[in-house]
Amino acid sequence: MNRLSSLLFLMVLCFYNTSVNFAQVRRSLGPPVNHPTFNEYAPSISANNKTMIFETDRAGEGKWELYYTTKNEKNRWTPPKPIVNINKIGKDNDLIGGPSISYDGKTLFFFASFEGGQGDMDIYHSTWNGTDWSEPKTFGNNINTKAYEGFPSVSADGKSMYFIRDNFSKRKDKALCYTIWVSKKQDDETWGVAEKLPAPINMDCEKAPRIMADNRTLIFSSVRKDGVGGFDLYQSFQEDDGSWSTPINLEYINTEEDDQFASVSAAGDLMYYHTAGDIYTVTIPDKYRKYKLVTVDGKVIDAITKQPIATKLTSKSSNPKERAINTVVDANGLFSMIYRVGSKYDVTTSPLADYLPYRGKMDMSTAKETDNIEKNIELIPKKLVFQFQLLDKDTKAILKDPKVKVMDAETKQLLEVKVDKDIANVTLEIGKLYKFAANTLGYSFFSRSFKPDTVDAFKDRLKKIPLAVLKKDVVVQLQDITFETGKAELKPESGEELDRLVALLDGNKTIKVEISAHTDDVGNDDANLKLSEKRAKAVVDYLTTKGIKADRMIAKGYGETQPLVPNDTDENKAKNRRVQFKIN
Repeated sequence: MNRLSSLLFLMVLCFYNTSVNFAQVRRSLGPPVNHPTFNEYAPSISANNKTMIFETDRAGEGKWELYYTTKNEKNRWTPPKPIVNINKIGKDNDLIGGPSISYDGKTLFFFASFEGGQGDMDIYHSTWNGTDWSEPKTFGNNINTKAYEGFPSVSADGKSMYFIRDNFSKRKDKALCYTIWVSKKQDDETWGVAEKLPAPINMDCEKAPRIMADNRTLIFSSVRKDGVGGFDLYQSFQEDDGSWSTPINLEYINTEEDDQFASVSAAGDLMYYHTAGDIYTVTIPDKYRKYKLVTVDGKVIDAITKQPIATKLTSKSSNPKERAINTVVDANGLFSMIYRVGSKYDVTTSPLADYLPYRGKMDMSTAKETDNIEKNIELIPKKLVFQFQLLDKDTKAILKDPKVKVMDAETKQLLEVKVDKDIANVTLEIGKLYKFAANTLGYSFFSRSFKPDTVDAFKDRLKKIPLAVLKKDVVVQLQDITFETGKAELKPESGEELDRLVALLDGNKTIKVEISAHTDDVGNDDANLKLSEKRAKAVVDYLTTKGIKADRMIAKGYGETQPLVPNDTDENKAKNRRVQFKIN
């Protein structure tokens, strides 16, 4: 091959590669979305990139309506269908257009010329109820006026709505021009008085604004000196001080046609837009993307029942320059949250009466914008039903007719206990301290302090309580019998447990018991023995004052001679300091 032939070959190859790259960047969606006979305008893509709503005249006779399409399991767009609940409101000559899906997928914004409106065109909204879109509702006077209002776009945080108004001017080619306005949501959830965006956004002839998922990047159509055709697409970024940067001509998209109605995926990697009567898509070059974003879809549910919960999620970035992200979760529990790739977030829920506060993490430090992240948020109920079943300590047989008492340790109030099929049921609050006691005829009692925690929510909450049968030589350790250090005087809180022993002895008149006291190994052996004897006698004296005959009881002190566990830690020493009774 000679030098000239080689050069020609390289030129052809370069042209071929350029054409292939161009084809990869910009392509028509084709059928079934685009129809060869009709026009498709103003596409709006959901945050998960699986639903598209657009404006089209395919109903015929010049009528413009809203249609939707979804992606199937093969990631292909399905044949579009009309949104009947919205389209049926319009009359034959009404225009319904400019759809915009909120980033959480729950609200559809659009404009229409419905009868009874305030102006030529008004902005409306419809909510998704889980199966269909609701009947449209109009916005108040702060947004709709006697002028033309259209092409609404609401920020991902739900706090700003951008739209156009007729500025009553016309280009030389007679096409209508508009100005871009913004309304801010107020603390009472109403929309404030709209304000016209300043230059360099509004210059003369603008149209169809779209605010991106970062709440700062605005893409809109405009007729400007540096344009390629009629309307071209431009991009501006809102700085920290609220000003807008000089709009950049999106030259990788713009053609001699009117290029308009941009909608960008939440991840920020794909743009859908209208040109030449059809919907096209294009991959956005990195240089036009200040931030890369990733979408997290999920559901807020009850950790136990798995039922959906309505709440509000707040995501705060570890980067103080990032704004907090507030996401409203409706009764269906579904949410979509948009995060910056590379950031880490603390996620909390709004206070809920029936659930513990949620504090979780969303780590996007290694995420990719193409990731399809799904994460459920499980809220733990504040109150859970616990069950108690009494068993014979030796045979493990289930004991009939359980007697169970549960008391709030702080308020001293007894809780309602319901017995069903030999199982006692009681509702307890996570994090609260309770005192639990159980017994049944012919057996000793069992008592403990009990403080349910979050781990208990995910455990088997059926507690099996072993009771010792009342027979000779059975030993039962008493709980919460306390004395002053080195002394034998009972503390007042010892009375609750000792009263249980009084009830046991009252109900079993033939039983005689040995009351024994034990110490740890701290101090002199002889002194510990004498102290334990005094403590055992103090317990017998208490029982005597409650009507138990002295000849049914023996006080015995063992000092440190019968440890339960080695006296090698403070915890073990506490276990060895005890009072118990043995049936004689």
